[in-house]
Amino acid sequence: MAHHAADPNQDHDFEVIDLSPFFTTPGAGDDLVVAKEKEEAIRRIREACSDSGMFLIVNHGIPAEVLDETLAVAREFFAGPDEEKLKWSPRPPEPGAAATMPMGYVNQAAMEFARNNSEVFSMGPTGSGSAVYPTDPTRFREVMERTFEYFVKTVAPLIETLINDALGLPPDLLHRYNSERQWDVMLAYHYFKSTESKKVGSFPHKDPNLFTVLLQDDVGGLEFLRGDGRWIPVSPVPHSLVVNVGDVVQVLSNGEFKSVAHRVVSPREKDRYSLAFGYQIGGEKWVEPFAELTGESEAMNRFQGFHYHEFLQLLGENYKLHLDPNDAFAIMDVVNHYALPASPVNLPAATAPN
Repeated sequence: MAHHAADPNQDHDFEVIDLSPFFTTPGAGDDLVVAKEKEEAIRRIREACSDSGMFLIVNHGIPAEVLDETLAVAREFFAGPDEEKLKWSPRPPEPGAAATMPMGYVNQAAMEFARNNSEVFSMGPTGSGSAVYPTDPTRFREVMERTFEYFVKTVAPLIETLINDALGLPPDLLHRYNSERQWDVMLAYHYFKSTESKKVGSFPHKDPNLFTVLLQDDVGGLEFLRGDGRWIPVSPVPHSLVVNVGDVVQVLSNGEFKSVAHRVVSPREKDRYSLAFGYQIGGEKWVEPFAELTGESEAMNRFQGFHYHEFLQLLGENYKLHLDPNDAFAIMDVVNHYALPASPVNLPAATAPN
């Protein structure tokens, strides 16, 4: 079953897709009705991923009280004194440990060339060797690890399957391509209220992963870039999760699904809190369009293949060069470096927040 969440002042409807049919036990109800609801959900996901690259999900398998407590404990941590939070800054990974990125607390707004008006706490998989957790609040680690497990074991695998099926791929192909979960990351964000000099909560960007699942509070500020160059707000829906396609899925799908450009505009009246889960791949992974979508014909490929770490290196170099939000196009267009000449993946010109 699918619903729409629309801002009456905007001209875009976001798909709010009910995933409850996928949690229905066979034989517990009308299996034919459930099958049709699943087909409809997959169809709407296919449309959303081909259009904006973003959709919302409800009845996704994470209890509402878990989501509420996760945001509450994040707020409690970020409300603490700076000197306490800085104790939990990133530490080098333990010898032999696989880590996606340095984990821990970073005040992005306080950096010399601050691009984001926010502070963030990054977390990796349990046992990754790089994770650090604050001792205050005392329940921080317990709550965050529980939520991480919900993402890893319930929500992300289902989204992965739905994207796989929406592309018409053989069953579990996407899962078999990326079955290693030690690279996933979860980030708790606190966006400060805007000032005259700091209006960009999160610099315009695209996510360099398979997909991201986002829990946002009721403040708003998340926006995505339309094809006509306008930024459109993604209005919060209670206890929903926002799903946006990343660069890797765009390449694997041969451009059929779009990696969505998005940003966060700093709120004016109150601070904003969110939680993002990134479904990642390892740096040595080879990324190229699935042969099942190109008929194994190189002439059909819209992208040349690359090792993932090469893409991340190129992305990092572009981030260093382009500090102004008006330069966002140069960063979001990195995937076009691998687009073949006949099939450029164009993006509209991005504009900075008002």
